[in-house]
Amino acid sequence: MNRKIPVIILVLLILLIAFLSYRSHYIRPPIDINDKIVGQTNLKTEDIIRPEKAKTEELIPKDDSKAWTSNSQNIGEEVQPVAKEAIESQEKTAAVLSEKTTPEPKNETTAKAVEVSRGAASIAAEPSKYPELSKNNGVYGQFYYRETSGGRIEIDPAWVAQNIVTITLPGLNQKVQVHKEAADNFIQAFNYIRTGTAFINGKEVPLLSLIRSMNGTWVARHVNWNPQNGLSNHSWGTAMDINAGDHFRYVDPNREPSDPNLILWEKAFKPAGFSWGNSYADSMHFELLE
Repeated sequence: MNRKIPVIILVLLILLIAFLSYRSHYIRPPIDINDKIVGQTNLKTEDIIRPEKAKTEELIPKDDSKAWTSNSQNIGEEVQPVAKEAIESQEKTAAVLSEKTTPEPKNETTAKAVEVSRGAASIAAEPSKYPELSKNNGVYGQFYYRETSGGRIEIDPAWVAQNIVTITLPGLNQKVQVHKEAADNFIQAFNYIRTGTAFINGKEVPLLSLIRSMNGTWVARHVNWNPQNGLSNHSWGTAMDINAGDHFRYVDPNREPSDPNLILWEKAFKPAGFSWGNSYADSMHFELLE
């Protein structure tokens, strides 16, 4: 029995040594609650992985969706104030533009100016200087003007510049000023006069020989130079006076069939679209109506 004790002790020592050796090689050190290895600092539990697991994770692509979502939220939080400021700025700009583009109410002068249209009219450059507004004379328009003296008027220069033109009358080769919309009618009438003839007392004579005098086409004035009368069509440049010296009267076609102005009316001015003032005892006067 005494001999067996040393043997037992020796076996126990061998087993103890083997156990300690096994423990040092195969048993991991304990991990504390702060994810640190006991006896070693600054080492996280993520680092305590098996080599096989580490290799496997390197082969698996990382899912960055969570990180992207987080970053997107952060960016959104930064951009949101900037976007809000931009929207507010746009709203303010739109409000200012709306105020600028809102039409202003028209006063009486502006309303009158708008009515001055009908093809050939203009708004007075100086309404205070040209306070009067003419009638609307059809395609020849209307204008602003002011009274001067002796039955004359002064028409707004802007309207004159836009509507009064200078032409040369065929046959007479004389320059006159007329309304631009009446120019063709005047030229047509004088072409008839230039080429036409008439029989007077059995003798054929050229129509040009019947014109002894010609007065005013565009003359800004009242009828008969009387301020109490309306504006003459001469003010629009649509009228002409021929042989005025002895034709401020009525011509009786039955008693005066050879009267020059009667012949000119029948052979030239009537075919060219003119009206004759003979009906109101102004046989010198030929005019274009609206």
